[in-house]
Amino acid sequence: MPELPEVETSLRYLNHFLKNSKILNIEFFVKKLRWEINPKINKLFNDSIIIDLERFGKYILIHSSNTNSLIIHLGMSGYLKIENFDFTKIKHDHVVLTFRSMNNQIKRLVLNDQRRFGFIDFKNTYHLKNHFLIKNLGIDALSKHLSVDYFKNKFIGKQKNIKNALLDQKLVCGIGNIYASEILFLAKIHPLKEVSYLNEKEIELLIQNIIAVLNNAIVNGGTSIKNFKKPDGKLGYFKQKLKVYGRDNQSCYNCSNKILQIKINKRATYLCVNCQKN
Repeated sequence: MPELPEVETSLRYLNHFLKNSKILNIEFFVKKLRWEINPKINKLFNDSIIIDLERFGKYILIHSSNTNSLIIHLGMSGYLKIENFDFTKIKHDHVVLTFRSMNNQIKRLVLNDQRRFGFIDFKNTYHLKNHFLIKNLGIDALSKHLSVDYFKNKFIGKQKNIKNALLDQKLVCGIGNIYASEILFLAKIHPLKEVSYLNEKEIELLIQNIIAVLNNAIVNGGTSIKNFKKPDGKLGYFKQKLKVYGRDNQSCYNCSNKILQIKINKRATYLCVNCQKN
């Protein structure tokens, strides 16, 4: 699943093409992705100007001049791409947004989603936080407000391991399975450690490595393991920099112990039991 770095990488590329462009048409080639696609979207956004783009967690928000915003989630296998007007549609190209750029070129923004777990929806820009998928989300993982006090308040009395806590989008949004393993390895925290037992120093290390890992992944274009491609068609190459994820039975880069894969809540989790003691 595309996580925060993949979504941020996509957003930065799209911003170059889409900001201040005019939406000419939005076509849907399926009626449903994860949920039914609202048929009002095309009429509502036609002839509007894209005034800004932003990311919140794993969501891309495209704000238009008509005070409505498109909400895009890439699901498990989705990716966005910019194509020329006369491009040839390929399998799993489900949504095509045609736009006129600032330099008067007509281009296409295409959502390709093999497994159809992504979605596109809209909400009035001033009421975005009330959208049913956004209103319960926690703080963005790269928010300047992410702090020791925030985590301490959220962790008090919780009987939840730190791996599951990092994946809980109601606590902090944007972190997925790949980066959770990487963050915990660098912070030297065992993924099964209960959050209520984390001390202040461990929480400080956790925050430092959330920021470091996610920003490093963004710089490297995200992680392409299965479907993810950047909008320019290139793969992200943070996969080559992963310390533990996908490296079971290989040597730890710190101590040469074997990396272990365990299942937590049915999700593959990677760790070094020597570096990450419980």
